[in-house]
Amino acid sequence: MEIGDSNRVSRFWIVSLDRRSAPREIPGVQGRAARFGPGGDIFFGRTEGAAAFVHRVRLDGTGMRKLFEQPIVGFDGISRDGRWIRAFAIPAENEGPSWLALPLDGRRPVRIGGSFSGGAYAWHWSPNEDTVAISGGPVPAGRSYIVPLQPGEALPRISAEGFRSESEVAALPGARRIDAAAVVPGPSPDVYAFSRSTTQRNLYRIPIR
Repeated sequence: MEIGDSNRVSRFWIVSLDRRSAPREIPGVQGRAARFGPGGDIFFGRTEGAAAFVHRVRLDGTGMRKLFEQPIVGFDGISRDGRWIRAFAIPAENEGPSWLALPLDGRRPVRIGGSFSGGAYAWHWSPNEDTVAISGGPVPAGRSYIVPLQPGEALPRISAEGFRSESEVAALPGARRIDAAAVVPGPSPDVYAFSRSTTQRNLYRIPIR
């Protein structure tokens, strides 16, 4: 849980969903876009000077460290196995910002979306990481794809330029189109959650004299 202030910096709190314990603040930690990682550590974006970076910290506020020297524009999540960070960042080639999968084991970053794919770009892994759901970026609004993954792999096959169009995502082996936004896969390919929103407006007649 994040508590923001007027300077758009958030303090992080741990909240028990069963209400058995009172909320507690993670001391001395401020940033944005906090995510739980494997083992309970917190991954988040933190601004340093004019740039932002991905950091990691323990639940008690100790052990905070910067994970990459690569600046990010936005941090959007972490794979369930904790090996990949998904962020909107500037590639080493110093091109425009792109969606990248940044590895924690020293491998090269993988571009998952071109610089034109700067909108919301959601990747959600299934609980056992045998599939990934892709929404946004080159995929039009209101659609998602669930893509099977090879054993031991957290990413599907991606070209060096990343996914440049919906057709490239749809062409992945076994890709399944879901006509819903922000799909999150469940324990099997046939079970998933998704987001659906509606807009309701009230019209009033106001006399003008």
